[in-house]
Amino acid sequence: MILTHKERMLKAARGEWADQLPWAPRIDLWYNANKGRGTLPAKYHREIRLDEIADDIGGGYHKIVPDFLNVRSPEDTIDRGLGIYRLAGFPYRVELAGVEREVQKEGHINSVTYHTPLGSVSCKFLYTEEMRRAGVSISWITEHVIKEPGDYRIVGYIFKNMRVLPDYQNYLHFQNQVGEKGFVPARGMAPASPRQHIMRDFLDATNFYLEMYDHPREMEQLCEDMEPFYEQLFRVLADCPAEVVFHGSNFDEMITYPPFFRDHIMPHLQKLADLLHARGKLLISHCDGENKGLLDLIAESGIDIAEAICPQPMTKVTISEVKKAFKGKVTIFGGVPSVALLPESMSEEEFERFMRNLFKEIAPGDRFILGVSDTTPPDAKFDRLLTITDMVQEFGRLPMKI
Repeated sequence: MILTHKERMLKAARGEWADQLPWAPRIDLWYNANKGRGTLPAKYHREIRLDEIADDIGGGYHKIVPDFLNVRSPEDTIDRGLGIYRLAGFPYRVELAGVEREVQKEGHINSVTYHTPLGSVSCKFLYTEEMRRAGVSISWITEHVIKEPGDYRIVGYIFKNMRVLPDYQNYLHFQNQVGEKGFVPARGMAPASPRQHIMRDFLDATNFYLEMYDHPREMEQLCEDMEPFYEQLFRVLADCPAEVVFHGSNFDEMITYPPFFRDHIMPHLQKLADLLHARGKLLISHCDGENKGLLDLIAESGIDIAEAICPQPMTKVTISEVKKAFKGKVTIFGGVPSVALLPESMSEEEFERFMRNLFKEIAPGDRFILGVSDTTPPDAKFDRLLTITDMVQEFGRLPMKI
């Protein structure tokens, strides 16, 4: 019996055997960059859609990361400085209460000021033509919302008064569009927890660690103030009509170092995972950093699918080491490092040798979804994606015997 791409991916996610190794390359940034600069492969017309190219490649659809450029109205991304989005396909919608938002736009820069009874905070973010040509899909924060100790209390007020409302029809419409081409995780947040949220969106990385020690009380209080938002979010995600839920991303042994991950990220992943597992749902996270020091913790975090797992030569780990650390508890989604698709990084001979060795490491193929980690780069040699499809056909029948 031949399964659909979605069925294969879900079986791998649940630790079951499918007929063939699932293969779902992420090509959105490659597509955005090449479409924008007019360098799509000659066989494709300029207005071809991303999913049409995915069909031509022959794998499943990668629908883990939302389309941040598909903005229906300014409201969808205006709270980007708070780490809040309202995009097509999301299973929830966030509303601000007790807050007056003042917005100004000058050229590529959006300036947003939030007025509250406790005072005001502001932020700025931009998206330029240069970013578009490079395939970047997320705007860049140029001025963070926390600039002084008094801002913690104001941001805390904003989050304590947020409402997270179900928007399941928005999600179902997206799910129906994808159909059997791949599973569509219901989107949670990129940061897994309040502490990581502050790290990612409210401060730059250096200032975050300085602030964590210079103003620990203020940061801890803000984390507490953000908890009701995460509790609402988790309840909405647990009840949504999805087989898989996305929450948490950008785990790295240097930035989210093991004690930080254990103390400030893992408890929230475990809490959400418990809610989801009780309803028969799976949790997927975007683990796209250097994970060597985090593998054992990821295995205990409640994550069912670790997406964007990237091996050597881009990181210090091999797929064999990841499999050993995960102990059959976590499905690996990824395996093909972005550099493998760049001709200046690997010759044709090196690419073929790398992929053959990768298939040997993947064998027998349980709990594995083959993908590109983190994403197909704009200057990738497109034919290598087609070669991987051919290799999946040749070597990917499960259980694999290589």
